[in-house]
Amino acid sequence: EDLGEDDMALVIVGRSYNSCDRGVNLNIPDKLKELGVLAIPMDMLPLDVVEIAEEYAHMYWRSGQKIIAAARLIGRDKRLFPLYITNFGCGPDAFILKHFEKELSHKPQLTIEIDEHSADAGVITRCEAYLDSLKNVRKAAAYVHKPPVTLSLTDNAKTKRKVFIPYMDDHIYPMAAAMYACGVDAEALPMPDKESLDIGRKLTSGKECYPAILTTGDIVKKANSKDFDRNRSAFFMATAYGPCRFGQYNRFHRMVLDDIGFKDVPVITLDQDKDYQANMASLGTDFKKLAWRGILLVDYLQRMLRETRPYEIDKGQSNAVYKHFVQMGADWTKERKDLLRVAQKGRDAFLNIPIDRSVQKPLIGIIGEVYVRSCAYSNSFVVDRIEELGGEVILPPFEEWINYIGYCRREDCVRERRWGAYFKELLTDFIQRWQAFRRARPFRGHIRHFYRESPSRDVIQKGKKYLHPSFRGEAILSMGRAVEYAEHGIDGIINMVPFHCMPGTVVNALLESLQKDHGGIPIIKMAFDGQEETNEQTRLEAFMYQAQQRMESRMGANGGH
Repeated sequence: EDLGEDDMALVIVGRSYNSCDRGVNLNIPDKLKELGVLAIPMDMLPLDVVEIAEEYAHMYWRSGQKIIAAARLIGRDKRLFPLYITNFGCGPDAFILKHFEKELSHKPQLTIEIDEHSADAGVITRCEAYLDSLKNVRKAAAYVHKPPVTLSLTDNAKTKRKVFIPYMDDHIYPMAAAMYACGVDAEALPMPDKESLDIGRKLTSGKECYPAILTTGDIVKKANSKDFDRNRSAFFMATAYGPCRFGQYNRFHRMVLDDIGFKDVPVITLDQDKDYQANMASLGTDFKKLAWRGILLVDYLQRMLRETRPYEIDKGQSNAVYKHFVQMGADWTKERKDLLRVAQKGRDAFLNIPIDRSVQKPLIGIIGEVYVRSCAYSNSFVVDRIEELGGEVILPPFEEWINYIGYCRREDCVRERRWGAYFKELLTDFIQRWQAFRRARPFRGHIRHFYRESPSRDVIQKGKKYLHPSFRGEAILSMGRAVEYAEHGIDGIINMVPFHCMPGTVVNALLESLQKDHGGIPIIKMAFDGQEETNEQTRLEAFMYQAQQRMESRMGANGGH
């Protein structure tokens, strides 16, 4: 209120632990005062967060809503300019900044990223340069927020566009086939490659999750392909409501497509939370059944692949059998055929592969972020490398994630007293567990490790010692699974996460305690961002040596078994 018509002030924007701590923010407000400029804390602005919450319904972080509200107010007041303070590796800011910059696209902005190497001199120089630039600011039209055009599966049922699904794992093939069988022309995109990575890097800041970068590259690569029909095509990306950044992906993809000239190409979303049942219903009553059967088939084929391939005599046989029956499963799903016969044929084909188990191999359990642990390109083909180093790998099935999000929906229904939705979720869970039991029958006695998937409540119970279940997402699953691995005599554990993954960083810290609790079990933490790490293979070799030593020690204690 004390600012005159021609006065100017900088608003210090950012999360409280960055903007309000004198040590973290390098005392920037006092430095600005010495330069003759008033600094106003963001919290002292009359922020209308309610307005922002309605327009940015996907912004599930409270601090994100406040920051965007501050941007809206700064954009409307010609006397105010922003100075955004963030920290190196701040996950939410990677996506919040995109919206912040859009809101203030008509005004100069300064973002200062703080880390332990930041120095006063560099910060002062940047502030001085920013203030100089403000002397010649020209007035521009304020940004008018337009909600990004994203459609639900229900909406797309009317548009009849072909839906392209970015690759995460081979489970997308039966999922796309199930959509096709239910009237949606769906196609799974191939595994990302270097071209996907290069495109994604050009269109991102580098602060986003590695999966966001790769899926962005996949989407844009397809959009720019010669056979892409923009008038009859759409892209698919699931969504959620935090705390993980995954729920921001579809909005980010929408902004990227808009920026490169594809505003007319929809992004189709699937809400894994509250609107899940409605989205599923739009695909017809058979979709969940068909997709679930396909997911279970791929899970079991992958288990047999990883248990057979390290011991095969003729290299390449296991991969050929696996690819053949994954494709057969997708083809049969399109025709609505039961996949039990495919499972039986696939089982027999794996059992007929000549193997040599005369040499015992250390068993390595993998945990971590679901995309990076599942997409071989994103983790630099770690499973192949472990097998080349003489190991055998076990991975959580995709069934784990489906079971977990169903568990979370049931918990939400109870808390919010939505009893109708709760009983619908209970029925869905019962049917899925019955289907899982039936689909496991062909593989009974032929899978050596973790034949049946543990219920979510059991995995969560094991992880509760290290992390409270209210911290939702992959972190509690990773900790519970790590405990399960250790209890079953696994010889080593790898946590595979995207660089700067928030849940993955939490798990990395907690694994120190788990390692002490379980006799120093070898653990390696691997973060991926698409950069080649010169010491990565050396670290993996050292880890495998430790796992080999643990296996030999365990076998000696058990009489060679």
